[in-house]
Amino acid sequence: MKQILRGAISLLIFISVISVSKSYSQDVEFKRSGNWEFMYEVDGVNFYYKVTECNDTANGYFRELVLLKLENTNDFVVNVQWDVQMYYNGICFHCDEKPDPERHRTVELNSSSTVEGRCFTHGDKTLTIFSRFLNYSDPTSTLTKFELINLVISSK
Repeated sequence: MKQILRGAISLLIFISVISVSKSYSQDVEFKRSGNWEFMYEVDGVNFYYKVTECNDTANGYFRELVLLKLENTNDFVVNVQWDVQMYYNGICFHCDEKPDPERHRTVELNSSSTVEGRCFTHGDKTLTIFSRFLNYSDPTSTLTKFELINLVISSK
């Protein structure tokens, strides 16, 4: 009887862990609509993305980027951390490797505030994900999906 009870408890814990981890890496349908698309809400923080062209004709940059927007609906400051997984032509880029600082992102959000990515932020890629070059037609270097994984939201 004790083994059945332990097994049932273990199964319940396992199902709970799977449910929690799925809520932090939900599959999002990747749209190139040009509008802010809602991804999900985690612990009072709303996540949005938008695909946009970021052209700098003078310097010869013709890129498409995914811009992220985070909205803190809490009445306290939060620290948000995540890692980005990028899929180009359906293949995950660096997914089998250990976490990399280049794909790890951290943002501090004041209470009831919003922060969003911009096309040209002089090296700050915190809220941007490279999608593709617009002046090349190589489908193997086109972003087809992205995921924000290892989400951690903590109060400051």
